[in-house]
Amino acid sequence: MKTDMKRKMYMGIWRFMLPLPMAISAKGVKRGVSGAKTKADLLSKEERKVHYFIVKQMAIAKEPITTEFIGEKLNISLNRVKDIVEKLEAMKTFCHRYDSQGINWAYPLSFEDTGHKITVSTGEQFFAA
Repeated sequence: MKTDMKRKMYMGIWRFMLPLPMAISAKGVKRGVSGAKTKADLLSKEERKVHYFIVKQMAIAKEPITTEFIGEKLNISLNRVKDIVEKLEAMKTFCHRYDSQGINWAYPLSFEDTGHKITVSTGEQFFAA
């Protein structure tokens, strides 16, 4: 059975997923987009560049990305990279370090099994953050 998930929101109650009415779904989507845009607007060009770099490298390296690696490849001082990563992590939207060493997830990718697997057009598979 194929289900079109496009534009549908579900709410989990215990072991069940119940579809939400479209009026509630649309309101939730608008609020989510607004919140994400507000957070994204708080980033400088340099911070956005670091975030994009992290995501691209996660897709290539398949291992946690360290601040040292970021600084070396982007030619940014280690202290500045640490500040940027801490800001991205504090915003709880853009990246996270589970072990405080390497970055384990950066929206939209995760190295941890989140239960949400995505497949890109090249056939590679990742977990969604």
